[in-house]
Order: sequence, then structure tokens, then C-alpha cells
Amino acid sequence: MKASTKALWRGWALVIVCSVLAMSAAVWNANQGGRTRALARLQTSSEIVHDLQAQELETLQLRAQTLAGDPAFVDYVAQSLVPNPQLGGGIDSLSISDLLKQRRHGDDIVMLLDATGTPVTAIGTLSKDRQSISHEPLVVASISQLATTQGVWLDHGDLLWVVVSPLLKGRTPQGYLITASRANEGFFSKIGHLARSDVALVLDAAVTHSSGLDASLVDLLAAHHQEILGTSNEQGTAMHLLDGHPPVDIWVTPLKLDGGHAALIVLDPPIPADRGIDQETFRLLVGIAIFGLLAALYVWLQWFFTWRPLSKLADAFDNDRSAIGRIRGSALVHDMRDRLLLLLKSTR
Repeated sequence: MKASTKALWRGWALVIVCSVLAMSAAVWNANQGGRTRALARLQTSSEIVHDLQAQELETLQLRAQTLAGDPAFVDYVAQSLVPNPQLGGGIDSLSISDLLKQRRHGDDIVMLLDATGTPVTAIGTLSKDRQSISHEPLVVASISQLATTQGVWLDHGDLLWVVVSPLLKGRTPQGYLITASRANEGFFSKIGHLARSDVALVLDAAVTHSSGLDASLVDLLAAHHQEILGTSNEQGTAMHLLDGHPPVDIWVTPLKLDGGHAALIVLDPPIPADRGIDQETFRLLVGIAIFGLLAALYVWLQWFFTWRPLSKLADAFDNDRSAIGRIRGSALVHDMRDRLLLLLKSTR
């Protein structure tokens, strides 16, 4: 193979390699940019989670304050907690229960504790051991500070927004009111709707309240639950689960719980590998391909008008010097041809 032909193939190979590298860089940059934007949106979704949680607790606290701040309600409770000889020295818990039912205001659970924190009566279903209620950190804090406390309880796989309010006469506690609302599917659906992402709740032993997640994603979250629950940043942390097919980016928001660990997960469904590329990247790839074709054409023109004629000049000089004058090509070829002709004339 002649040197000019080798140069042609080397030029084409260089154009192809550069075009492929440029296309690969464009696709990689598009994927990285898309991932960065997705993580930023997931982080915004996590802020929505915080806001909705704060709203739930604020609404619950306002309803609780309606009862705890009602002097008539506090007086009735205080009187009912006094031992009644007609009840064999017991307290009138039945009348308290009736009153709580009337003043429930849509709370899932309403519970009354006496001044020492011992449960008296409750409306609604709570799986927690009643004897342990007085030792819950939220209850202990409310008793010690004589102030309203709020937080989250984990009750057999369910999240409860909880507010503990002291019932005070002056500065003397008459009892404590616990109001709780379950974080049901509506709460998670609301997050998913506002964030335009999928939401899941990861617990110590399970993934619950997933908003329509595919079973494979639920299994993926369950497989990483220890890593997820190990997140301590209250503002949330991005995680990249590489063993998904394709990999999945999630935003983990840990929840402060009394007795357990939980985290809210916001994620986008993984993009199928065969989905294709976005229009902007496609246009960039087309531009690179066109540039590559133009570069390949330029290499061919260089070969046709310069490298090949130079090769012919070399062959003519070695084999048939009379053919030198008939060789045509670029300005460089003409210059070389004329110089060779002058050299040949001077040597005759």
C-alpha cells in the first residue's frame, strides 16, 4: 500500500476516533447533567416532605390546643380524675372517654394521661404498650417542661404524628392530652403529587407506603434498608443505588422517631436503557456526525489533490520523468512539480 493511501486511511481513522470520542463525551455530559438536575429536583422534593410533615404537626397541635387550652375541658378532666366513692374509689374514665369522643376533631387517636403520666383512657387504636406510654421521650419531655411537645411515633409499621399537651390550671398539671394522626396513604400520595416523584417509607424491617412503586424497586430499597436508615443528615442525603437495572438515584430524608428508625425516600422511576436520548443531545450528536463527515471529506480532498499527486510525482521521478509535467493537483503539488522540472533541466 502506497504511503498516500496509508495517510488517507490514517486520516479517516483519526476522524472516526475523534467523532466517537466527541459523541461519547456528549452523551456522558448529557447523562451527568440529567442526573444533576434529577438530584436537585429530588432534593426539592425532600423539602416538600419536610414542609408537609411540619404542616401535619402544626394542624395536629392546633386541634390539640383547642382542647388543652379550654378551661372548661381542663376543669371537667380534673374533676373526673378525682377518685369517686360512688365508683369504689375509681375515677370516672367513662365520662372522660365520652367527652374525648365528642371533642375528637378527626384525630385518629386521643389519649388522656393523669398528672403522673399514667394512661387513663384512649380513643382510637394504638398498638403501643400502654404501660410504656409514660416513658416515651415526648411524654417525659412534656411532663418535665410543662410544655407541648410534638414528634413522630412508629406504631407497628405506621407513622403517627403525635402532640403531647399538658392540661394546666395555672402552673399545676391536671393531666396530659395525647393527640395523634396517622400518616396514611393520602399523605404519601400528596407528596408524590406535589413532588412529581415516587415516595416510599423505609423501616427497620420493611418498605411500606410505597406510592405505586414497581416491585423490583421495593425489593431494591429493602436490600439497602440498613444503608438508607444509617443516614443522619436531617436535610436529607442523595444515594446512588448501583445494583438497580438501570441504577437509581434516591433522596433519603431520615425521620426522628421514638423507638425505631425510618426514612422517607423520594425517587424517580429508573429510565429504561432503551429509552433513547433527549432532543438536545440528539441534535448535538447529529452536529458532531456532520462535522465528522465534513472532516472525512476534507481528508479525502487532501488525499486526492495533494497526497496522491505527490505520490505520483515520486513514482514519476523514479520511473518515468517525462510524466512529471502532466501531473496535476493542489498549489503545493504544482510548486513541487515545477521545482522538480527546474532541477531536471539544470542537471541535463
